[in-house]
Amino acid sequence: MTSYYGVIGNRDYIKLKGQRTPFWEFLDVQPDGWLSSLVYKRTDVPRDRPMIWDCGAWSYRLSDEPDYSPKECADLYQQFAPPGSLVIAPDHMLIPGVDVARRREINLRNATEFLEVVSPEHKPMATVHGVTIEERVDAAVAYAKLGYQHIALGGMAAQAGKKELATEIAVALRAAVPKVHLHILGLSSPEYASRWKRIGIDSFDGSSHFKQAFTGGLFYTRDGTRLEKHQAARPGNDECGGIVAPECSCRACSILRAEGIDTRTYGSNENNMGRAAHNMNILMQAHAAAMSEHIVLVACCGKKLPNAAKAKDIYRSELFIKSRRYAEQHGDRWLILSAKHGVVDPEDVIEPYDETLNDKSAAERRVWSAKVAEQLQKHRHDRLTVLAGGAYCGWTDGFNAERPMQGLGIGQQLQYLLQHTEQQPNLF
Repeated sequence: MTSYYGVIGNRDYIKLKGQRTPFWEFLDVQPDGWLSSLVYKRTDVPRDRPMIWDCGAWSYRLSDEPDYSPKECADLYQQFAPPGSLVIAPDHMLIPGVDVARRREINLRNATEFLEVVSPEHKPMATVHGVTIEERVDAAVAYAKLGYQHIALGGMAAQAGKKELATEIAVALRAAVPKVHLHILGLSSPEYASRWKRIGIDSFDGSSHFKQAFTGGLFYTRDGTRLEKHQAARPGNDECGGIVAPECSCRACSILRAEGIDTRTYGSNENNMGRAAHNMNILMQAHAAAMSEHIVLVACCGKKLPNAAKAKDIYRSELFIKSRRYAEQHGDRWLILSAKHGVVDPEDVIEPYDETLNDKSAAERRVWSAKVAEQLQKHRHDRLTVLAGGAYCGWTDGFNAERPMQGLGIGQQLQYLLQHTEQQPNLF
């Protein structure tokens, strides 16, 4: 599972009817966890979610030394970080114009000392920095050898537009330290969320939606996984106050609108902070869409190889081959519905068999359907697409299953698959 950590800053309150209410109470759903910083030293943080605490490296990036020694940092975490929090060793960013070699030494020294002084009620995390991918990989491996089970990738937020580079770095780190919890600092767009999940990143955070709400006055809407950004209006520009964004019914917008506050406009802190909470609502909706697990199920059909083979290769009919191509292009994963085995992973090696559900009795089909339903419960998914005839779909009650070829004859199914896949060389 890839988790999103919301960021808690220093002005995250909305004042209504004389009461200061934290912005997280205006969210439709809570994020998987929260990240805060020793820069703010807040004690009023949510206690019902995991937390990461950082040492504020961005705030002292131009200083010769980190603001805190490992011992000072550990002591501050004791004051502010709830038990069980992930706490980051004091690191120094590698930025142009600094003594990079010296900062490398500081980072390794501090990470080493931090393990000796961090409270046993906290989980230590080291941050990887580097000028090259290789340097970052070496740092991650070194931290893992020191004993770190949680590692963060830092220094990437300023290069958020370099998606391919960030992805390449994340892939390299994941391969280098496959058994540690790997967190990405500061990159949280829906596209990044999708990439992090695909790579196997454990968690990530970001605060650009807050910054854009305040400094840019941007109000989010979304089209599927894509965020659309509208400029907040300044009241009095025209009859509508210059509002261009559509009205929203998220929790933040609904509560504030009832108090006469429109998050689509500039104005007070309540307008701006409400817009920030709204943006986080929309961002998390886009995250959910981007990280949804889509499984495509393909029914076994037609002729097979005469010998044992991987399930994806043993079926040789044109319908199966075209269905497989569709599944590989449209799904996050795909599985096979086998009349003999139920649900089969494409990589599983199976023996050839001569069975079809079309030849089985109604009672036998019910037994098979119950088996498939039970097997599918073990496969995490948000969405299912089934490429199969009616006999192979008796299990679908209670599942959110799409059947795009339902009711189509074989020729029509082949035509549908041809129209909805990019053509590639033959699989065999």
